[in-house]
This record gives sequence, structure tokens and C-alpha cells, in this order.
Amino acid sequence: MSIAEIKSSMEGKMDQSIASLKNKMTKLRTGRANPALLDTVQVDYYGSNVPLSQVANLSL
Repeated sequence: MSIAEIKSSMEGKMDQSIASLKNKMTKLRTGRANPALLDTVQVDYYGSNVPLSQVANLSL
């Protein structure tokens, strides 16, 4: 592997890490509730698991 290939590979991995961190940081709110906290909640809907946001309207 050349240095350019290694650099390109690492940049892609770092971009993915930053995107993941930004996604997780949106769920952290001090002092107020945020509907994004429930984004990962799955519910059973007619025999299949679906995200809560697809079967309910969430607001605070």
C-alpha cells in the first residue's frame, strides 16, 4: 500500500467516525427532553419490528 492509499483509507474511516459521533451527540441534551432519544426504539407492529417514529407521532 502506498501512503496515498493509506491516507485515503484513513480519511474515509475518520469521516465515518465523525458522522457517528455527530449522530450520537444530537441525542444528548441537557435541561430538556428531545424526541431523538427515541429514534432507536423498535416496537412490534403486526408481527414485525419497526421504528417507533413510523407508527407514532412524537412531540414534546
